[in-house]
Amino acid sequence: MRTAGSAPGMLRRSGGALAACVLLVAASTTVGEVVNRIVATIDGEPITAHELERYAEMHGAEGADRSQLLDALITDRLLRKEIQAQGIVVRDADVDAYIGQVKARNRLDDAQFEAALRNQGLTLAAYRARVKEELEKSQLVNREIRARVTISPEEIERYYEANRSEFSRGTGITLRSILLRVPPLADETEMARIRERAEEIRRQAQAGADFAVLAREHSEGPGASAGGLLGTFAPDELAPAIAAAVRGLRPGAVSEVVRTEAGFQILAVEALEGEGVRPLDEVRDEIRERLYDAELQRRFESWLSRDLRERHSVEILP
Repeated sequence: MRTAGSAPGMLRRSGGALAACVLLVAASTTVGEVVNRIVATIDGEPITAHELERYAEMHGAEGADRSQLLDALITDRLLRKEIQAQGIVVRDADVDAYIGQVKARNRLDDAQFEAALRNQGLTLAAYRARVKEELEKSQLVNREIRARVTISPEEIERYYEANRSEFSRGTGITLRSILLRVPPLADETEMARIRERAEEIRRQAQAGADFAVLAREHSEGPGASAGGLLGTFAPDELAPAIAAAVRGLRPGAVSEVVRTEAGFQILAVEALEGEGVRPLDEVRDEIRERLYDAELQRRFESWLSRDLRERHSVEILP
């Protein structure tokens, strides 16, 4: 009787355990469905919510707008498809050459280079993979866009006549600077954060904040304690990027944010000595490069948003 009487109790306990297991399985399935929910498709191939989360983590963009993040992931996948379709291959020697340039530019030996990678949470293998991807994308852009961009002599002349004030030439220019340094191996996400900080400081300066005070508070470059004062320079003493940024600015004006080897820089013109306009022949190549870069960027953005997507079926799901 004990045996027969104990059976219902055993069944009740087993039934409770079974119910708990069912609930756990159901909960697990629900979480899995959320994580693996399809948020978009490219040529019928799914992109899941889990992949989107991983993409955000890899690019340090966990708090980014979801639609913008998804758009970036879709663009990345489309570029990868084009690279494969066109048979673009980057060799190990190409990666070695690129890394060699990075080390030489930053004066790093092998040990220092790998230490810098570790500080950013990267292994050498992971960094090589990232470089390989960027070089593949660069080759794709070269094939699709760069070779098709041309700037005519007439365009150069029209730009010169419409913007003669940009090519003023003084005997001396006194500058202040705010420099935000970029770590040697910073990735695109980190550089974007530093650039946005620089843009915010520039907005403050344009809104009337004292440039010297901003320099003391934010600059990581020479002369920070002196309000960012760099000194007075002849035009040919300035680095090309700096010269281009301050050309045509009047005293008190603030430049655009400039990318230099050290980081992101904002310049303010303190004073000018003497004036004049540089002749067209002297600035022709400079104008050609400026127009070429602008047209290349315009065509690249158009190609990404229109041409590239027209080659593939992209569907974003609610």
